[in-house]
Order: sequence, then C-alpha cells, then structure tokens
Amino acid sequence: MIGYNCHVTNVKTTARQLAPAKTPVWCEDDPSKCVKGAKGMIVFNQLEGNNIDIDGLQKDEGYKSPGYNQKTGFADGAQNDIFVEANGDANADDSP
Repeated sequence: MIGYNCHVTNVKTTARQLAPAKTPVWCEDDPSKCVKGAKGMIVFNQLEGNNIDIDGLQKDEGYKSPGYNQKTGFADGAQNDIFVEANGDANADDSP
C-alpha cells in the first residue's frame, strides 16, 4: 500500500466523477444485501477500527474471511457502477 502523488498534464477527459464509497457488507447468503455502486476498503480482524462484522462459517464451511470478491459485493470485471452522472445520481447497475 504505497501512495504515489502524480500530476498528469495535457489531458482532456470525459471521465465521470466517482461516487462516494460505501462500506461493503458480507452478502454471500443474500445477494440482495450487497452494497451497490462504489465500495470502500475492507478493514477486518484488527484490534480496533473494523468496518465489517462477520461471524460463523461461509457456504463452503470455512470461517468467514472477507475479501474483495462476490461474498462482499465486488463483482468480477470492470467496476462500471462507481461513477456519478452529471445530474448527481449514482450510475449503479444491478450487478452485485
């Protein structure tokens, strides 16, 4: 996790603005609970400051351990649902 400061020049962009990130939730058992749109980082198993609360076993009988996968609402492929349209509405499609 190394932060870099970059200054990009002479670029004309049509990029949309990023939507505010929401905290992901464990949603393996119920995909309708998955957070749609932009999601923030997962903080888990720390002494303090955790932002995801899980307990028990996952479907494959292993202990729950959140990752950046469909069990926490991160779909495979490009994250096309993380942008805000010009009118301020989040561009969230129906993918988990």
